[in-house]
Amino acid sequence: MDKHLVVVSFDAMVTEDLDLLKDGPVFSRLLAEGSRVNRIRTIYPSLTYPAHTSMLTGARCGRHGIVNNEPSEVGNLKCDWYWFHAPVRIPDIHDAAKKAGLVTASVFWPVTGGHKGIDHLVAEYWAQGPGDTLEKAYKRAGTSDDVYERVVRPVEEIMARWEPESSDEGKTIMACNMIKNYKPNLLTVHLGQIDSFRHRYGIFNGRVAQGAKRSERYMQMIMDACAEAGILERTDFVVCSDHGQINYSRRMNLNALFVREGLIELDEKGDIKAWKAWAKSANFCAQIHLSDPSDKALYSRVKGILDEACKAADMGIGRVMTDAEARNEFGLYGDFSFVLESDESTLFLSDWKEPLFSAPKVMEEGYLRASHGHDPAVGPQPVFIGYGPSFRRGVVLPEGSIIDEAPTYARILGLELPDAEGRAMDALLR
Repeated sequence: MDKHLVVVSFDAMVTEDLDLLKDGPVFSRLLAEGSRVNRIRTIYPSLTYPAHTSMLTGARCGRHGIVNNEPSEVGNLKCDWYWFHAPVRIPDIHDAAKKAGLVTASVFWPVTGGHKGIDHLVAEYWAQGPGDTLEKAYKRAGTSDDVYERVVRPVEEIMARWEPESSDEGKTIMACNMIKNYKPNLLTVHLGQIDSFRHRYGIFNGRVAQGAKRSERYMQMIMDACAEAGILERTDFVVCSDHGQINYSRRMNLNALFVREGLIELDEKGDIKAWKAWAKSANFCAQIHLSDPSDKALYSRVKGILDEACKAADMGIGRVMTDAEARNEFGLYGDFSFVLESDESTLFLSDWKEPLFSAPKVMEEGYLRASHGHDPAVGPQPVFIGYGPSFRRGVVLPEGSIIDEAPTYARILGLELPDAEGRAMDALLR
Protein backbone atom coordinates (compact mmCIF):
# COMPACT_ATOMS: atom_id res chain seq x y z
CA MET A 1 0.00 0.00 0.00
CA ASP A 2 1.38 3.40 -0.98
CA LYS A 3 -0.57 5.28 1.67
CA HIS A 4 0.93 6.91 4.76
CA LEU A 5 -0.48 8.18 8.05
CA VAL A 6 1.44 10.28 10.58
CA VAL A 7 -0.23 10.76 13.97
CA VAL A 8 1.35 13.42 16.19
CA SER A 9 0.12 13.67 19.78
CA PHE A 10 0.91 16.98 21.46
CA ASP A 11 0.41 15.97 25.09
CA ALA A 12 -2.12 18.25 26.89
CA MET A 13 -2.75 20.51 23.87
CA VAL A 14 -6.29 21.90 24.12
CA THR A 15 -8.66 23.68 21.76
CA GLU A 16 -7.75 27.10 23.17
CA ASP A 17 -4.13 26.54 22.09
CA LEU A 18 -5.21 26.58 18.45
CA ASP A 19 -5.83 30.32 18.76
CA LEU A 20 -2.07 30.69 19.24
CA LEU A 21 -1.33 28.57 16.19
CA LYS A 22 -4.03 29.44 13.68
CA ASP A 23 -1.96 32.08 11.87
CA GLY A 24 1.21 30.00 11.48
CA PRO A 25 1.97 28.67 7.98
CA VAL A 26 1.44 25.01 8.94
CA PHE A 27 -1.47 25.18 11.37
CA SER A 28 -3.34 27.74 9.26
CA ARG A 29 -3.21 25.20 6.42
CA LEU A 30 -4.20 22.28 8.65
CA LEU A 31 -7.19 24.21 9.98
CA ALA A 32 -8.28 25.70 6.64
CA GLU A 33 -7.77 22.68 4.41
CA GLY A 34 -8.34 19.86 6.88
CA SER A 35 -11.14 18.91 9.24
CA ARG A 36 -11.31 18.85 13.01
CA VAL A 37 -13.22 18.07 16.17
CA ASN A 38 -13.62 20.99 18.56
CA ARG A 39 -13.91 18.99 21.78
CA ILE A 40 -12.56 15.46 22.04
CA ARG A 41 -13.76 13.64 25.15
CA THR A 42 -10.91 11.66 26.67
CA ILE A 43 -11.13 8.56 28.85
CA TYR A 44 -11.22 8.31 32.65
CA PRO A 45 -8.87 8.73 34.33
CA SER A 46 -7.58 11.43 32.00
CA LEU A 47 -3.96 10.32 32.31
CA THR A 48 -1.30 10.15 29.61
CA TYR A 49 -0.64 6.41 29.51
CA PRO A 50 -4.25 5.17 29.68
CA ALA A 51 -5.30 7.84 27.16
CA HIS A 52 -2.56 7.05 24.65
CA THR A 53 -3.46 3.37 24.86
CA SER A 54 -7.09 4.30 24.14
CA MET A 55 -5.98 6.48 21.23
CA LEU A 56 -4.47 3.42 19.51
CA THR A 57 -6.90 0.67 20.62
CA GLY A 58 -10.20 2.55 20.37
CA ALA A 59 -11.17 1.19 23.80
CA ARG A 60 -11.58 2.51 27.32
CA CYS A 61 -9.30 1.65 30.22
CA GLY A 62 -11.05 -1.39 31.63
CA ARG A 63 -11.06 -3.08 28.23
CA HIS A 64 -7.44 -2.42 27.27
CA GLY A 65 -6.09 -2.84 30.81
CA ILE A 66 -4.02 0.33 31.36
CA VAL A 67 -5.98 2.03 34.15
CA ASN A 68 -3.24 4.30 35.50
CA ASN A 69 0.17 5.62 34.46
CA GLU A 70 1.76 2.97 36.66
CA PRO A 71 0.67 -0.19 38.49
CA SER A 72 -0.49 -0.10 42.10
CA GLU A 73 2.09 -1.45 44.56
CA VAL A 74 1.24 -0.94 48.22
CA GLY A 75 3.92 1.16 49.92
CA ASN A 76 5.79 1.97 46.71
CA LEU A 77 5.67 5.65 45.77
CA LYS A 78 8.13 5.26 42.87
CA CYS A 79 6.61 2.49 40.77
CA ASP A 80 7.88 1.88 37.24
CA TRP A 81 5.44 3.32 34.72
CA TYR A 82 3.69 1.21 32.09
CA TRP A 83 6.54 1.72 29.65
CA PHE A 84 6.16 -1.74 28.11
CA HIS A 85 3.31 -2.93 25.94
CA ALA A 86 2.85 -6.43 27.41
CA PRO A 87 0.01 -5.49 29.83
CA VAL A 88 -2.21 -4.20 26.99
CA ARG A 89 -4.97 -6.78 26.57
CA ILE A 90 -6.23 -6.08 23.05
CA PRO A 91 -4.64 -5.36 19.65
CA ASP A 92 -4.09 -1.76 18.62
CA ILE A 93 -3.77 -0.01 15.27
CA HIS A 94 -0.07 -0.93 15.00
CA ASP A 95 -0.92 -4.61 15.41
CA ALA A 96 -3.62 -4.35 12.74
CA ALA A 97 -1.31 -2.51 10.33
CA LYS A 98 1.55 -4.98 10.74
CA LYS A 99 -0.82 -7.91 10.31
CA ALA A 100 -1.90 -6.37 7.00
CA GLY A 101 1.73 -6.13 5.85
CA LEU A 102 2.14 -2.39 6.37
CA VAL A 103 5.33 -0.80 7.69
CA THR A 104 4.86 0.58 11.22
CA ALA A 105 6.95 3.00 13.29
CA SER A 106 6.64 4.92 16.54
CA VAL A 107 8.59 7.59 18.42
CA PHE A 108 8.05 7.99 22.16
CA TRP A 109 4.43 6.86 22.16
CA PRO A 110 3.57 5.69 25.69
CA VAL A 111 3.12 2.00 26.53
CA THR A 112 4.97 0.77 23.42
CA GLY A 113 8.12 -0.78 24.89
CA GLY A 114 8.69 -4.16 23.23
CA HIS A 115 5.60 -3.70 21.02
CA LYS A 116 5.65 -6.57 18.51
CA GLY A 117 3.40 -4.69 16.10
CA ILE A 118 5.90 -1.87 15.56
CA ASP A 119 8.67 -2.50 13.03
CA HIS A 120 10.76 0.57 13.82
CA LEU A 121 10.46 1.62 17.44
CA VAL A 122 11.78 4.20 19.89
CA ALA A 123 9.47 3.75 22.88
CA GLU A 124 8.85 6.33 25.59
CA TYR A 125 11.55 5.13 27.93
CA TRP A 126 14.85 6.38 29.26
CA ALA A 127 17.95 5.38 31.21
CA GLN A 128 16.87 4.00 34.58
CA GLY A 129 19.66 5.31 36.79
CA PRO A 130 23.42 5.29 37.30
CA GLY A 131 25.15 2.72 35.11
CA ASP A 132 22.35 2.64 32.56
CA THR A 133 22.73 4.41 29.22
CA LEU A 134 20.33 5.75 26.64
CA GLU A 135 21.44 3.09 24.17
CA LYS A 136 20.97 0.24 26.64
CA ALA A 137 17.57 1.56 27.70
CA TYR A 138 16.20 2.13 24.22
CA LYS A 139 17.37 -1.25 22.97
CA ARG A 140 15.92 -2.92 26.05
CA ALA A 141 12.60 -1.34 25.10
CA GLY A 142 12.68 -2.61 21.52
CA THR A 143 14.85 -0.25 19.48
CA SER A 144 16.81 -2.25 16.91
CA ASP A 145 20.50 -1.67 16.19
CA ASP A 146 19.57 -0.23 12.80
CA VAL A 147 17.00 2.19 14.23
CA TYR A 148 19.42 3.30 16.92
CA GLU A 149 22.11 4.15 14.39
CA ARG A 150 19.86 5.78 11.81
CA VAL A 151 17.26 7.43 14.05
CA VAL A 152 18.60 7.90 17.59
CA ARG A 153 22.35 8.32 17.24
CA PRO A 154 22.08 11.77 15.57
CA VAL A 155 20.16 13.12 18.61
CA GLU A 156 21.71 11.01 21.37
CA GLU A 157 23.22 14.01 23.14
CA ILE A 158 19.98 15.99 22.96
CA MET A 159 17.87 13.17 24.39
CA ALA A 160 20.33 12.47 27.19
CA ARG A 161 19.77 15.99 28.57
CA TRP A 162 16.04 15.31 29.00
CA GLU A 163 14.72 18.88 29.06
CA PRO A 164 11.17 19.63 27.81
CA GLU A 165 12.29 21.88 24.95
CA SER A 166 15.30 19.89 23.78
CA SER A 167 13.68 16.47 24.15
CA ASP A 168 10.71 17.43 21.94
CA GLU A 169 13.18 18.75 19.38
CA GLY A 170 15.04 15.45 19.58
CA LYS A 171 11.86 13.38 19.29
CA THR A 172 10.81 15.37 16.22
CA ILE A 173 14.19 14.81 14.59
CA MET A 174 13.83 11.09 15.34
CA ALA A 175 10.37 11.13 13.72
CA CYS A 176 11.89 12.80 10.64
CA ASN A 177 14.64 10.19 10.56
CA MET A 178 12.01 7.44 10.74
CA ILE A 179 10.21 8.94 7.75
CA LYS A 180 13.32 9.44 5.63
CA ASN A 181 14.83 6.03 6.40
CA TYR A 182 11.79 3.73 6.45
CA LYS A 183 8.80 5.59 4.88
CA PRO A 184 6.37 3.89 7.29
CA ASN A 185 2.72 3.50 6.37
CA LEU A 186 1.87 4.30 9.99
CA LEU A 187 3.96 6.53 12.27
CA THR A 188 2.86 7.59 15.75
CA VAL A 189 4.72 10.36 17.58
CA HIS A 190 4.29 11.71 21.12
CA LEU A 191 5.58 15.15 22.16
CA GLY A 192 5.34 16.24 25.81
CA GLN A 193 6.43 19.86 26.08
CA ILE A 194 3.00 21.48 26.49
CA ASP A 195 2.06 18.98 29.20
CA SER A 196 5.29 19.63 31.05
CA PHE A 197 4.82 23.41 30.96
CA ARG A 198 1.22 23.16 32.19
CA HIS A 199 2.27 20.96 35.10
CA ARG A 200 4.91 23.52 36.05
CA TYR A 201 3.16 26.84 35.42
CA GLY A 202 -0.62 26.30 35.21
CA ILE A 203 -2.99 25.86 32.31
CA PHE A 204 -2.88 29.24 30.53
CA ASN A 205 0.05 31.68 30.66
CA GLY A 206 2.97 32.99 28.64
CA ARG A 207 5.21 30.02 29.42
CA VAL A 208 2.65 27.53 28.15
CA ALA A 209 2.02 29.72 25.09
CA GLN A 210 5.73 29.56 24.23
CA GLY A 211 5.61 25.76 24.37
CA ALA A 212 2.43 25.56 22.32
CA LYS A 213 3.83 27.81 19.59
CA ARG A 214 6.75 25.42 19.06
CA SER A 215 4.23 22.90 17.73
CA GLU A 216 4.28 24.85 14.47
CA ARG A 217 7.99 24.16 14.05
CA TYR A 218 7.67 20.48 14.86
CA MET A 219 4.87 19.90 12.35
CA GLN A 220 6.83 21.80 9.70
CA MET A 221 9.85 19.57 10.31
CA ILE A 222 7.74 16.41 9.97
CA MET A 223 6.02 17.58 6.79
CA ASP A 224 9.35 18.63 5.30
CA ALA A 225 10.69 15.14 6.03
CA CYS A 226 7.73 13.62 4.19
CA ALA A 227 8.47 15.88 1.23
CA GLU A 228 12.13 14.85 1.27
CA ALA A 229 11.09 11.20 1.36
CA GLY A 230 8.80 11.76 -1.64
CA ILE A 231 5.60 10.76 0.20
CA LEU A 232 4.07 14.12 1.16
CA GLU A 233 1.18 14.02 -1.31
CA ARG A 234 0.23 10.50 -0.18
CA THR A 235 0.41 11.22 3.55
CA ASP A 236 -2.42 11.98 5.95
CA PHE A 237 -1.53 13.95 9.06
CA VAL A 238 -3.33 13.95 12.38
CA VAL A 239 -2.69 16.42 15.19
CA CYS A 240 -4.25 15.17 18.41
CA SER A 241 -3.86 15.19 22.18
CA ASP A 242 -4.68 13.03 25.15
CA HIS A 243 -6.23 15.27 27.82
CA GLY A 244 -6.50 18.79 29.19
CA GLN A 245 -5.40 19.99 32.61
CA ILE A 246 -6.81 22.06 35.47
CA ASN A 247 -5.03 24.07 38.16
CA TYR A 248 -4.82 22.87 41.77
CA SER A 249 -4.25 24.74 45.03
CA ARG A 250 -3.35 21.93 47.46
CA ARG A 251 -2.21 18.31 47.66
CA MET A 252 -3.68 15.50 49.75
CA ASN A 253 -1.83 12.42 51.03
CA LEU A 254 -4.81 10.13 50.68
CA ASN A 255 -3.34 7.16 52.51
CA ALA A 256 -2.74 9.35 55.57
CA LEU A 257 -6.53 9.31 55.93
CA PHE A 258 -6.44 5.50 56.00
CA VAL A 259 -3.67 5.58 58.62
CA ARG A 260 -5.85 7.84 60.78
CA GLU A 261 -8.77 5.42 60.37
CA GLY A 262 -6.69 2.36 61.28
CA LEU A 263 -6.85 0.88 57.78
CA ILE A 264 -3.07 1.17 57.37
CA GLU A 265 -0.69 0.16 60.16
CA LEU A 266 2.84 1.61 60.29
CA ASP A 267 5.99 0.25 61.91
CA GLU A 268 8.35 2.23 64.13
CA LYS A 269 10.10 3.68 61.05
CA GLY A 270 6.85 4.92 59.57
CA ASP A 271 6.75 2.29 56.82
CA ILE A 272 3.63 0.27 56.06
CA LYS A 273 3.44 -2.90 58.16
CA ALA A 274 -0.13 -3.98 57.36
CA TRP A 275 -2.99 -2.60 55.32
CA LYS A 276 -6.66 -3.08 54.64
CA ALA A 277 -7.18 -0.20 52.19
CA TRP A 278 -4.73 1.48 49.83
CA ALA A 279 -5.29 4.56 47.65
CA LYS A 280 -3.47 4.64 44.32
CA SER A 281 -3.35 8.20 43.03
CA ALA A 282 -4.29 9.09 39.48
CA ASN A 283 -3.71 12.79 40.19
CA PHE A 284 -7.25 14.26 40.32
CA CYS A 285 -8.78 10.86 40.95
CA ALA A 286 -7.72 7.79 42.91
CA GLN A 287 -8.35 4.05 42.82
CA ILE A 288 -9.02 2.43 46.20
CA HIS A 289 -7.77 -1.14 46.67
CA LEU A 290 -8.90 -3.42 49.48
CA SER A 291 -6.76 -6.18 50.94
CA ASP A 292 -9.79 -8.49 50.67
CA PRO A 293 -12.38 -7.15 48.20
CA SER A 294 -14.76 -9.99 49.13
CA ASP A 295 -14.87 -8.85 52.78
CA LYS A 296 -18.27 -7.16 52.90
CA ALA A 297 -17.68 -5.65 56.32
CA LEU A 298 -14.41 -4.07 55.15
CA TYR A 299 -16.06 -2.84 51.94
CA SER A 300 -18.87 -1.22 53.93
CA ARG A 301 -16.48 0.33 56.43
CA VAL A 302 -14.25 1.88 53.78
CA LYS A 303 -17.22 3.17 51.83
CA GLY A 304 -18.59 4.80 54.98
CA ILE A 305 -15.28 6.54 55.65
CA LEU A 306 -15.05 7.80 52.08
CA ASP A 307 -18.68 8.94 51.99
CA GLU A 308 -18.23 10.92 55.21
CA ALA A 309 -15.08 12.56 53.85
CA CYS A 310 -16.95 13.42 50.66
CA LYS A 311 -19.76 15.07 52.64
CA ALA A 312 -17.25 17.24 54.51
CA ALA A 313 -16.68 20.40 52.51
CA ASP A 314 -12.96 20.61 53.32
CA MET A 315 -11.73 17.04 52.66
CA GLY A 316 -10.86 17.35 48.97
CA ILE A 317 -13.13 14.54 47.75
CA GLY A 318 -15.80 15.53 45.25
CA ARG A 319 -17.30 12.12 44.52
CA VAL A 320 -17.07 8.49 45.63
CA MET A 321 -17.80 5.85 42.98
CA THR A 322 -18.17 2.13 43.52
CA ASP A 323 -16.41 -0.17 41.10
CA ALA A 324 -19.76 -0.84 39.40
CA GLU A 325 -20.47 2.87 38.98
CA ALA A 326 -17.03 3.55 37.48
CA ARG A 327 -17.47 0.61 35.08
CA ASN A 328 -20.94 1.66 33.96
CA GLU A 329 -20.19 5.36 33.55
CA PHE A 330 -16.60 5.38 32.30
CA GLY A 331 -15.69 1.84 31.26
CA LEU A 332 -13.12 1.92 34.08
CA TYR A 333 -12.56 -1.29 36.00
CA GLY A 334 -9.71 -3.26 37.51
CA ASP A 335 -8.62 -4.74 40.82
CA PHE A 336 -9.93 -1.77 42.84
CA SER A 337 -13.20 -1.35 44.72
CA PHE A 338 -13.79 2.42 44.65
CA VAL A 339 -12.80 5.42 42.58
CA LEU A 340 -12.52 8.89 44.11
CA GLU A 341 -12.89 12.09 42.12
CA SER A 342 -11.24 15.21 43.54
CA ASP A 343 -13.04 18.46 44.34
CA GLU A 344 -11.13 19.91 41.33
CA SER A 345 -8.74 21.96 43.48
CA THR A 346 -7.07 19.12 45.42
CA LEU A 347 -4.44 16.87 43.85
CA PHE A 348 -4.33 13.35 45.28
CA LEU A 349 -1.04 11.69 46.23
CA SER A 350 -0.50 8.08 47.33
CA ASP A 351 1.69 9.02 50.29
CA TRP A 352 0.67 8.02 53.83
CA LYS A 353 2.72 10.57 55.75
CA GLU A 354 1.29 13.55 57.61
CA PRO A 355 0.27 16.25 57.05
CA LEU A 356 -2.88 15.21 55.25
CA PHE A 357 -2.88 18.42 53.15
CA SER A 358 -0.01 20.52 51.84
CA ALA A 359 0.53 23.39 49.44
CA PRO A 360 1.88 22.64 45.96
CA LYS A 361 5.54 23.30 45.31
CA VAL A 362 5.49 26.33 43.04
CA MET A 363 8.11 26.11 40.30
CA GLU A 364 8.33 29.86 39.81
CA GLU A 365 6.82 32.80 41.67
CA GLY A 366 3.57 34.05 40.13
CA TYR A 367 2.64 30.74 38.51
CA LEU A 368 0.20 28.00 39.53
CA ARG A 369 0.51 24.24 39.18
CA ALA A 370 -1.77 22.06 37.06
CA SER A 371 -2.44 18.40 36.40
CA HIS A 372 -4.97 15.93 35.00
CA GLY A 373 -6.64 12.61 35.79
CA HIS A 374 -9.97 14.31 36.36
CA ASP A 375 -13.44 13.63 34.93
CA PRO A 376 -13.22 14.01 31.13
CA ALA A 377 -16.05 16.59 31.14
CA VAL A 378 -14.03 19.00 33.31
CA GLY A 379 -11.73 21.74 32.00
CA PRO A 380 -10.24 22.45 28.55
CA GLN A 381 -10.57 19.65 26.02
CA PRO A 382 -8.11 17.80 23.72
CA VAL A 383 -7.80 18.52 19.99
CA PHE A 384 -8.14 16.46 16.82
CA ILE A 385 -7.22 17.78 13.36
CA GLY A 386 -7.02 15.65 10.22
CA TYR A 387 -5.33 16.84 7.02
CA GLY A 388 -4.41 15.08 3.80
CA PRO A 389 -5.88 13.07 0.94
CA SER A 390 -8.23 11.03 3.15
CA PHE A 391 -9.74 13.99 5.01
CA ARG A 392 -12.49 16.29 3.85
CA ARG A 393 -11.93 20.02 3.80
CA GLY A 394 -13.59 22.33 6.31
CA VAL A 395 -15.63 19.85 8.33
CA VAL A 396 -15.86 20.85 12.00
CA LEU A 397 -17.51 18.47 14.43
CA PRO A 398 -18.54 20.04 17.75
CA GLU A 399 -17.48 17.02 19.80
CA GLY A 400 -16.11 13.50 19.54
CA SER A 401 -14.47 10.76 21.57
CA ILE A 402 -10.86 9.73 21.91
CA ILE A 403 -11.90 6.09 21.38
CA ASP A 404 -13.07 7.02 17.86
CA GLU A 405 -9.54 7.92 16.77
CA ALA A 406 -8.10 4.43 16.22
CA PRO A 407 -11.17 3.26 14.24
CA THR A 408 -10.72 6.36 12.06
CA TYR A 409 -7.09 5.42 11.40
CA ALA A 410 -8.23 1.88 10.61
CA ARG A 411 -10.72 3.22 8.07
CA ILE A 412 -8.02 5.35 6.39
CA LEU A 413 -5.62 2.40 6.13
CA GLY A 414 -8.26 -0.20 5.23
CA LEU A 415 -7.85 -2.15 8.48
CA GLU A 416 -10.13 -3.79 11.04
CA LEU A 417 -10.11 -3.21 14.81
CA PRO A 418 -12.67 -5.70 16.13
CA ASP A 419 -11.90 -5.02 19.81
CA ALA A 420 -12.46 -1.26 19.56
CA GLU A 421 -15.40 0.32 21.39
CA GLY A 422 -15.34 3.51 19.31
CA ARG A 423 -16.41 4.16 15.72
CA ALA A 424 -14.67 5.78 12.78
CA MET A 425 -15.35 9.50 12.40
CA ASP A 426 -16.61 9.06 8.86
CA ALA A 427 -17.92 12.63 8.69
CA LEU A 428 -14.30 13.82 8.54
CA LEU A 429 -13.28 11.46 5.73
CA ARG A 430 -13.63 11.63 1.96
